Amino acid sequence: MIPILVDERRLSAGLDGALATLTVGAAHEFITPAALLERLTGVRVIGDAERRAVVRRIAATRDDIGLPRHVCASTSFAGRAAAAIDETGERAPFEVLIEHYRMLLAFANVLDVQDALHRALAGERQPIPLDALRIDALLLAADDDRSFAWRRLCAAAGIALEPIDLGPIGPPIVDRTLVAGVDAILTYAESAADGAARRAIVCRISGVDVDDARALLTASAGRTTLLDTIDAGRVALGAGARADAAAFARGLRAVTRAYAAPDAGASSVLAAIGAAFSIDDDRTVAALVRVARDFDRARTLGPQWDAAELRAEFAAEFAAAQAPLVSAFPAQPAAALDPEPARPVAVRRMHFSASSLNAFAECARKWYFRYVCAAVEDRGSSASFYGTAFHAALEEFHLRHARIDAAAASDLGAELDACICTAFERYRGRFDAPVEFELQRRRARRTAKRYLTWLIDRARGAPFSVLGCEVATELTLGGHEFVGYIDRLDRDDRTGNVTVIDYKTGSIALSAAEYRDDVDAFREFQLPFYYWARTAAGDRVTKLALVPLKDALLDVAPVELEIVTDARPDGGRRSASPTGTISVAQLERARDRMIEYAQDLSGATRSAYAATDDPEACRYCAYTDACRQRPLVVEERFGR
Repeated sequence: MIPILVDERRLSAGLDGALATLTVGAAHEFITPAALLERLTGVRVIGDAERRAVVRRIAATRDDIGLPRHVCASTSFAGRAAAAIDETGERAPFEVLIEHYRMLLAFANVLDVQDALHRALAGERQPIPLDALRIDALLLAADDDRSFAWRRLCAAAGIALEPIDLGPIGPPIVDRTLVAGVDAILTYAESAADGAARRAIVCRISGVDVDDARALLTASAGRTTLLDTIDAGRVALGAGARADAAAFARGLRAVTRAYAAPDAGASSVLAAIGAAFSIDDDRTVAALVRVARDFDRARTLGPQWDAAELRAEFAAEFAAAQAPLVSAFPAQPAAALDPEPARPVAVRRMHFSASSLNAFAECARKWYFRYVCAAVEDRGSSASFYGTAFHAALEEFHLRHARIDAAAASDLGAELDACICTAFERYRGRFDAPVEFELQRRRARRTAKRYLTWLIDRARGAPFSVLGCEVATELTLGGHEFVGYIDRLDRDDRTGNVTVIDYKTGSIALSAAEYRDDVDAFREFQLPFYYWARTAAGDRVTKLALVPLKDALLDVAPVELEIVTDARPDGGRRSASPTGTISVAQLERARDRMIEYAQDLSGATRSAYAATDDPEACRYCAYTDACRQRPLVVEERFGR
C-alpha cells in the first residue's frame, strides 16, 4: 500500500469528500506533512493547526506582544500570525510574538513544517522504509518554496513521487449545534452557573426532549436552580423523561469533576463529555478531538488553562466551518382533520387556597392559565420581592419576640432593622439591579419603624402574645381541601381571644367597610378562610386584620374587622374608618361560596373560562399577552 501525503486541512474533521471517495472499496494510508517530516527528522513536528493553537496560547499568556486583546481574540488572528511566521504575510505587527514562538519551539526541541523541511533538505534526516509516495497535488502547487522543497526532499531520500489530484479543499463539515452544546457544558464545568446548565439542557446533546427541557426550565425559573429542580423531581414528567433529566444532571456533574481533576486536559474533559452525552456526528467528533489534542500539545508554554480558552479555540477553528447538509423531505400537504368536539377541560385533583379562589373570582381565565395550564408566571417584580423579603423579616422578628412588652423599644428597633437587612440580603439576587435592591431595602427599613411604633402602642393598650407566624392551615369544606399560611396569630392576654393578621405590601382596601363589601361580593376569601380554619382548630377568633406595609410615608393603620353575631346596620352610610365589624353570617356566605367555587372547578364540567370584563384586572396580570379575550381599556378599543 502506497501512502498518500495530503494537506492536513483535508483531515481537520475526519476525511474530506475527496479522501472519503478514495476509501470506497479500498483501504489507504493517509499521512500529513508534519507526520512524514517527524519520521524523517526524528524530532517532533507540529502541523499548521497545532501551530495556530501555539500562537493563540502565546497571545493569551504573554502581555508584551504589543497587540490589543480584541485582535488576539479574533478568529483570523492565528492564521495571520502563521502567515507572518512563514513570511508570506505582513510581519511587522507580529515581531514580538514571532520571537516568543521561536524561543518556545527551540526550548521544547520542536519544529514546524517549514523548519523541518529545511533541516531534512540539509541532510539532517534518517532513513525510513518508504520507496514511493502519492502526494496531494495541492502540496506541489503552492506559491511558496514548499512545493519545490518536497520534490527535492523526495528525490534526495529516494522516494518516488506520484501526484494525485484530490480537488480543492472545502471548509470542514461541523455541526455547530453540537459544538454549541459542548460550549455550554464547558461553561458549566468552569462556573457551575445555573445559566450554563439552562443553556446545556436545550442543546442537542443533552439527551432531554426539548418539551421536557422547557418544562424544567419554566418550573425552575426565578425559584431554584435547574439541577435542584431535577433532583427534587417535583415536575410532572414521564418515567423516561425523568430518567433522561437525571442522566443530564449526572453528566454535568461528571464533566465538572473531570474538569476539576489536577491533571485535567482538554482531551480528557472532552472525553468526559463524550461519555456522558451523545455527540452523534462523527465529523464533528473528529474535529473536536483534533482541536482538543492540538490545544493540549500547545500547553507546553504553561500547564494552566481554563474552559474559556478551549471554547475560544473551538470558536476560532470552526469559524469557517460548514454545516452538514440536511436532506429535505418532499413537501406534502397534511391530511384534513375534522374539528375537535368541545369537551370539558380536564382538571387534575387539587387543593384550593384563598388566593386561588380570589384569582378565579377576579378572572376565570386567569385561574385557567395558572392552575389548569400550569403556566408559570414571570419571575416576579421588585414589588413582589419586597413583599417576600418583608414577610420573611417579620416572621423572624416575631419568632424571637412573642411578646413586644418584654424588651425595650430601642432593642426591638435594632433587632427588627437587623431582620429586615438580613432578609433583604437573602433576596438580593432576585432584584434586577443593585440600586433597585437598595431602594426597596431602605423603603422597608423606614416602613418597619412605623410598624414597630404601631406594634408597641397596640401592646400597651392590650397586651398580647404572638401564637405563631406563617402558620400552615388546612381545612376540609364540602369534601374539598383548602390550604394556606397565616402571616400571624395573636392572643389577647386578658380575654384569650385570637386575632388573625395578614400583612399586605401591595394595594388593599382603605376601610373596613370596603373590605367587607369585597367579602360580600365574593371577591375576597382570604380572611374568611382563615377565620373558619382557626375556628375549626379550636381558637376563639374575634378579629381579622389587614396590616398595610406598602407606604413608608404613612403611619401603619390596620384595617380591622371585629366579628359579631349579627350584622350592624350602618344607616346607609359608608364609613371610611379602618375599623368595623363583620358578621358570622357574612363569613358563612363566603364559606358557602368557597365550596361552590371548589365544586365548580373540580367537577370537570367547564368547557370554557371567560375573561374578566374589568380592564384594571389585566393591568398587572402575567398572562395578558396570552389572553385573546382580555378586555381593552377605552383608549385601546379602536386599536385592535
